[in-house]
Amino acid sequence: MTSKILIVGAGIAGLSLARRLKHFDLDFDIIDEKPSEYKSGAGIALPFNAVRELKDLKVFDSLAGRYHQVKEINYTTTSGKTLGKANLTDPPFDQEMFIAMKRQDLHAALSVGLEHKIRHNTKLLSVVHADDQVDVSCSYELLDGKYDLVVAADGIHSTVRSQNFEGQETIRDHQMRCWRFIVTLPEHGLEPIYMMGKTDLFMAYPISANAVYCYGHIHEHSPSADLTDNAADNLRKIFSGYGGPVPEILSKLDEVKIVTGRLLSVTEPRFYDRRIVFVGDAANGCSPLIQQGAAAALEDTNILADALAMQNIDQALESYQARREARIRWVVQYSDGPLPHLLKMESWIGRAMRYLMIKSRGPLNVYGWKKLATDRLLSNS
Repeated sequence: MTSKILIVGAGIAGLSLARRLKHFDLDFDIIDEKPSEYKSGAGIALPFNAVRELKDLKVFDSLAGRYHQVKEINYTTTSGKTLGKANLTDPPFDQEMFIAMKRQDLHAALSVGLEHKIRHNTKLLSVVHADDQVDVSCSYELLDGKYDLVVAADGIHSTVRSQNFEGQETIRDHQMRCWRFIVTLPEHGLEPIYMMGKTDLFMAYPISANAVYCYGHIHEHSPSADLTDNAADNLRKIFSGYGGPVPEILSKLDEVKIVTGRLLSVTEPRFYDRRIVFVGDAANGCSPLIQQGAAAALEDTNILADALAMQNIDQALESYQARREARIRWVVQYSDGPLPHLLKMESWIGRAMRYLMIKSRGPLNVYGWKKLATDRLLSNS
């Protein structure tokens, strides 16, 4: 019997799952509350495991000319003094690329061939467990009804997750304000640089020869965090003392769209509950320390689709959790572990200890990537 599957969310997780289900001739509906013309103003960094999944999806070749290959990572002080650096073409990464690009370009590539399947401007109203199905109500009534499986691919603010675990806290707010934007810097010649202050950090990540994706954050309880509602003013105030490429970037803030947000995580990883399964940020959203948001979503959906193609739904969900749990719990812990201690970086002792760790281990994200690439206990097998 053909299973009736509803995917909630047409972001990276939802689209990658839809492509895999289509490959296996498994039917599905997909809804998204955003309009079809919605465009993200942010960039995205895709480490080795994300690139590997995109190749397996047969999407990577279509991205040619739209990404920047990242070959080196640099961690520095606010003045630009090097704390640690790593070459991303050395083992264990010599068999795969690291890239960065506009998020909307990745989204567009994943959407190809699925346009007619996505019901945009459609809000999920309710999900209710009903024996071996889920009773769904949404703003497009023709898709109301019972589904054999509902896939929560609707991000960190997942409506499916909040309704399924009604009354439970499913999101952790780390009390950090963050900003993302893309700036034009002709012939910048940069490799990714992470500039570390106290609780503040500025990242400049090239996505082409002439454009850089930028990210900044600060803890709200930092003495320096006297923030207003004006994103550009906040960025200028917090990062005006930084060196390197930051002064030139700050001079262009009036020309760019700045996405303001808060650093959020799930309170714990979720895999499935009866006939609702969680993928991507809805399942395991966490700090972007090791850039595993898209990578985890692509891995989640690969493993889930494979299981659904070979097993009945209940067996598939058990297999999905069994193969993903150790890796996901490690990623969330490694990514979020430093955040409760961030205010200690206001002390020179705290910063000295952090700098010592970076100098001994190298860049913190590269250390995490090496762990994911080499630790057999964290594999998806």
